[in-house]
Amino acid sequence: MPAITLIFKQVIRSVVLVLLPIAFISLIVWATAGSSQGSTSDPIFAALWIWLASHQVPLYIEGSMAGAKLTLLPLGALALVFFAIKSSYLRLVAKGVSPRASAPIFALFYSTVAVLLSVVATLANSAVEVRWYFAFPITFIIALAFTLFSGELIPKRQRSEWEIAAAWAAAGVALLMSLAALVLLASLIFHFRVVIDLTTVIAPGIFGGFALILIQVLYLPNLIAATLGYISGAGAHIGDDSIVAPFVHRLDQIPAIPLLGALPRGNFPYAIAGAILVLALGFYIHFKLSQRFGGDRSSAIAIGFFALFSLVLALLSSGQLVSDTLSQVGLSWWRFPLVLTGELALGMALSKALMLLRLRRSSAGDLDVDSVP
Repeated sequence: MPAITLIFKQVIRSVVLVLLPIAFISLIVWATAGSSQGSTSDPIFAALWIWLASHQVPLYIEGSMAGAKLTLLPLGALALVFFAIKSSYLRLVAKGVSPRASAPIFALFYSTVAVLLSVVATLANSAVEVRWYFAFPITFIIALAFTLFSGELIPKRQRSEWEIAAAWAAAGVALLMSLAALVLLASLIFHFRVVIDLTTVIAPGIFGGFALILIQVLYLPNLIAATLGYISGAGAHIGDDSIVAPFVHRLDQIPAIPLLGALPRGNFPYAIAGAILVLALGFYIHFKLSQRFGGDRSSAIAIGFFALFSLVLALLSSGQLVSDTLSQVGLSWWRFPLVLTGELALGMALSKALMLLRLRRSSAGDLDVDSVP
């Protein structure tokens, strides 16, 4: 069988692995919703919209909700996409297809299928618009990155200085996200009663409750990123003109989402202690890179990559949640990377100052020894 045919079959398989469960859940939820005006095509289109949203493709809502859009997309859904692509791609490699040659072709076919699905979802139902010129590059980048990781096609060699500095920056962001996850968990435990009350108010039913839990799990990485913004001092938003930060709490109301019960009820200055952790991280990264390479070039590279990763995290984890009143939900795309990178740079500056102080004392000690007759 030609390699192109094998690649296309595995692309379809990876799409179906995610789309089929989504369609099943959508059908069950639609059937139990009991709407007298619904159409049997509604769960099909909903499945297509959810599948595209799981790939971080924004949705634009038409009709009576003019200007409404969904750009706050669940980062956790990318894990499902990754496992589906990995499973299909490894099957492809096992059949003897060249990994390096098939990766870009796989990504091209995958993004083409995504474009076709976005066109179908838009033309056949005017309620939601999916712009194909966004769907193609987004899904292509995702599919290509996931195939490269799945096939372990990243070159294994002795890494250069900038690669090691970038790895330290990525590890730093991952460590901070892990700490933010612990803070979010502690807040959920502390506000457990509020979370239960919000769930009771929604009263989603059995299947609706399952769907609600699944959606919240998929949005957990977004909430963890917002928690990192909170403890670092950059703050997070839940709607226009709102901000939740250790020293500022301007929030009128919150959406009926149970996990948002973990939000603080007012100012909590002690949360700014998270900024100390970012300072300590910058101190440690500068110390380790200076030990390995000497000088400050590697630390400057690490700061640059850290700022880039922070910016990408802020852009991916924030957006509009359908209505205009929730047009800004999550991190600020400019404040978060600015504050977080500034704190990391300050920690590196403290490390540099301590090194210079030690060097000066060492030099002074050598001069005292030389002056002894």
